[in-house]
Amino acid sequence: MKELRRNMRIVGTLVVVAFLVLSGFFALTVFEQGSIWASNSHNTRLSVSKVQRGDITDRDGVVMATTVDGQRVYASDTATRRALAVTLGDTSGMSGTGIEGVYSSHLLDLSDSFAGRIKSLVSGAPRVGSSVQLTVDSELTAAIASRFPAGYRGAVVVMNYKTGEILAFVSKPDYDPYDAGTDRVEDTAYLNRCLQGRYTPGSVFKIVTLASALQNDPGVVGQTFLCSGSWNYENGSIVCAGQNSHGNIDLQTAFARSCNVTFGKLAYQLGFSRLRATAEQLGFNENLKFDDFAVYNSAFPTVQNNTSELVWAGIGQGTVLVTPMHMALITSAVANNGVMMEPLLVRRIEGTSGNVVRQGISRENRRLFSEPVAQTIAAYMYGAVQNGTATRAKIDGYTVCGKTGSAETSNDKNVETNAWFTGFIYDEAHPYAAAAVVEQGGAGSRTATELSAFALQAALYFVG
Repeated sequence: MKELRRNMRIVGTLVVVAFLVLSGFFALTVFEQGSIWASNSHNTRLSVSKVQRGDITDRDGVVMATTVDGQRVYASDTATRRALAVTLGDTSGMSGTGIEGVYSSHLLDLSDSFAGRIKSLVSGAPRVGSSVQLTVDSELTAAIASRFPAGYRGAVVVMNYKTGEILAFVSKPDYDPYDAGTDRVEDTAYLNRCLQGRYTPGSVFKIVTLASALQNDPGVVGQTFLCSGSWNYENGSIVCAGQNSHGNIDLQTAFARSCNVTFGKLAYQLGFSRLRATAEQLGFNENLKFDDFAVYNSAFPTVQNNTSELVWAGIGQGTVLVTPMHMALITSAVANNGVMMEPLLVRRIEGTSGNVVRQGISRENRRLFSEPVAQTIAAYMYGAVQNGTATRAKIDGYTVCGKTGSAETSNDKNVETNAWFTGFIYDEAHPYAAAAVVEQGGAGSRTATELSAFALQAALYFVG
């Protein structure tokens, strides 16, 4: 009998311990994943909630989404509504990154606060969810979307590199949130290409290769490279655009002219381990998760299979992939003396009683470059705009720094390359950076460069 009671006590203790462990795990999971559960389109509380969904406004308080007579209402202008769809999302749950879904727990006040229920019961008025103010500028977003080359796909990100505020997300193709969930919307339109589009970067990746060279070999600044239009290395070769011969050039000139031969040689000189270390230092092969959104992983090869993989990686080809948002963050760090700010999309969440539920705060995320390295890269990017491949990015009265990129996505030369540009305005009062990709936009990156220049100019006008 004593042994039976002892065994029962042991079993009872184990059950209690198991219950406590399970409860703790559940509490931790709710804490970390609660907002994701709440915003999931399969959450039945979203459809049966009797709370009126709160407003979504832009940085200036312009209402981008509101509720009228129980129906969700967006901008009256169709083009504006479509331009903002990738940022706002929809109430059908089709967008995986839109504010309507990600922040539905706030917009619908799913916390079910006791005070809120009592107030609604006493007044007889329907409960209203919290309002969400974003950092984006609705007019800026619509303007950029209107300038995007007709019939093309791609993305544009504009941000403040001093504060981390996202000023515009533009993703093409776009969609009308009123059509969400119908066959009138192309499936890929729900994809936020700013955050989820993984593209071969082409020559914009030369920023990374340059950073690696500056960090690992300070003497490289004074080095001269010979470009005869092509370079044969062991079991392979690399050519410059049009097989143009740049002759004997220094690193800064090679960057401005986007010389593939020089940067292929530079990657070879660095070696795989050092180039990969720099890429990962800048966030490649990393889950970039921030408070307001997550960014799909940018990729750099983890193992060197052959020399070609290293050489082509040095010019952003092969298996290298990057998102426009990640490229904008890297560029912003260059502009911000090496410091990457935490990207900020939600500026403020306010309850119906005026209480601030959440206040967006600008803060440093990490340092990507030392200050001298960042300043050297910025100077090289300035040279690319002044006398190199990025002259179309010039803005009268402002110092613009940038880098173009033409990324091959097929061995078929009949398939146009993706056009890239990433750059910034070097100005304390107007610290704006942009990254753009136009799918099959063509060699020379003219489409992406002109689009980015317009986006930066528009930021000066609309944001000030």
